[in-house]
Amino acid sequence: ALMEAAVGETGEAEKAPCVIYSAKCNAINVAVERLGWAHLQRVEENLPKQQDEPSPQNCPKELSEWRPKVKRNKVTGLPIRAIPSFKFRPWTMCWVDLNEQTDQILMGLKPYQKVNKTPGMCELVRKKRLGVNLKRLAKILPDVYDFFPKTWVIPREKDDLLRDYAQMKKKGMKPIFICKPVSGARGNGIWMTKDVYKIDPCASQVVQRYLNSPHLIHGRKFDMRVYALITCNNPIRVYVYKEGIARFATEKYTPANDNNLDNLYTHLTNYSINKMHKDFFSKSSKKEIPSGKWTISRLFKFMKEEQKIDTRMMWARIKDVILKTFISVSPMLAERYKGLFPNDYTGGLCFELVGFDIMLDSELNAYVLEVNRNPSLNMSTPLDVTLKGDVTADTLRLVNPMPVDRTRTEGFIKLAMTRHIQADPTRLPSNFSTQHPKVEKSWQEVRNANRKALGKMTNVHDFKKWLDKRRIAAHTVRETAEDALIPYTNYERIYPLVPPEDKKTADQTETEEEFKLRATQIQSCFKAAREAWRDELGQEAKLQQRGDD
Repeated sequence: ALMEAAVGETGEAEKAPCVIYSAKCNAINVAVERLGWAHLQRVEENLPKQQDEPSPQNCPKELSEWRPKVKRNKVTGLPIRAIPSFKFRPWTMCWVDLNEQTDQILMGLKPYQKVNKTPGMCELVRKKRLGVNLKRLAKILPDVYDFFPKTWVIPREKDDLLRDYAQMKKKGMKPIFICKPVSGARGNGIWMTKDVYKIDPCASQVVQRYLNSPHLIHGRKFDMRVYALITCNNPIRVYVYKEGIARFATEKYTPANDNNLDNLYTHLTNYSINKMHKDFFSKSSKKEIPSGKWTISRLFKFMKEEQKIDTRMMWARIKDVILKTFISVSPMLAERYKGLFPNDYTGGLCFELVGFDIMLDSELNAYVLEVNRNPSLNMSTPLDVTLKGDVTADTLRLVNPMPVDRTRTEGFIKLAMTRHIQADPTRLPSNFSTQHPKVEKSWQEVRNANRKALGKMTNVHDFKKWLDKRRIAAHTVRETAEDALIPYTNYERIYPLVPPEDKKTADQTETEEEFKLRATQIQSCFKAAREAWRDELGQEAKLQQRGDD
């Protein structure tokens, strides 16, 4: 259930951002309390039991007259009032993990609101679409897009799978295949096989060639959950969190063979699967891998000290494959955002935290296994409490959903739509905190420019030209705000690229010449992504035309 925490009736709501979120996201509760924001209590704690949630237009009398018990934010002391739906009152931010609510929320977004769902992200997080998009880029740039396992989307590519399997057998290879349901999660429905003919050619699934030579820690297979944050779709603006989780298989690894293909405790690293092992919580297991998890910082320390691995270079490779994965879907993200919010000038209405599952092979090459749209924020271990609370709090800090004067904001929107050039630019809302001097200066420059521009306008055409310039200025303000806030978080920006002269955040392993080469490669990736997207649109148009004929 969703609901809003609204504070007070006399302006107290303007003192802190007002956040609504799904009751499942307990890490959000921890984060907003750390930040001292207004937030919700679970609806079941306050509201009388109702079979169906009442709509704002037809609210029962007994519910409209009911007043919940007053609760207060533990940090600010401000009163919190639980309201049964996000429709009842305006809110500043919505953090939801229920996909069925996403479209409804996106369609009703106001300029002062933010939501943690980005339109078009299904192109990245659905196993089927991720495989298709990465393979499109691999055909254009095979030497660049080689960081994901060989993938086939069934039933669409069943013939390709059989043909590739026959070629592997001719070369004397003995490939292992791992099969994943398209909509599966937490390891459910995953199985392995050596015989491609055992795979149902009609079932909707993703088949990947199994990585049979992973890098091991204490003889065990592991993968890494790396958190990435996108704060803008067009152009994309991507951050990576510098801490994450390393998840280990319970049993020591032996290469896949006929005798152990069914042993998921050896081949899979999913926490939800391995915690069911009888020895998962044994003393011997905890001594090596407490709770089956390490932080990435602990993992890197072990690899650096015990295995003599250059973890800085390895981390740079991980960030590189994450960025290239985002680039593969960047045209779709931009198109969907523009279609949904054609008049938005900030590009900052949506953000999204996703979880990349990364695996290293024996040569320390990084592979993207999949991307999760709803990375678990449950706190089942002490490590989860610390890490996931930090990730969530830093995400909220960076996206910065500051409170605004909603009455003046909506008044400006109405004026801009009806009177065009007569709207007062000094009342333009900002989604950004102006407490930081750099942000305040940048925003004041935009406001002053707006005053001068509006004074010279004589027609709607001038107004539209002014809006185009204002979009660029608004992007600059938002970027300035994020750059000012990032030192207070554990995030690092991976796109736009950070040049080496920026000593605070740039990758110190990279020279200026190497940076230029990487920048050129990244631009070629963007170009290839646009070409691949245009080709797909052309193919869809041809198929539609054939259907019409």
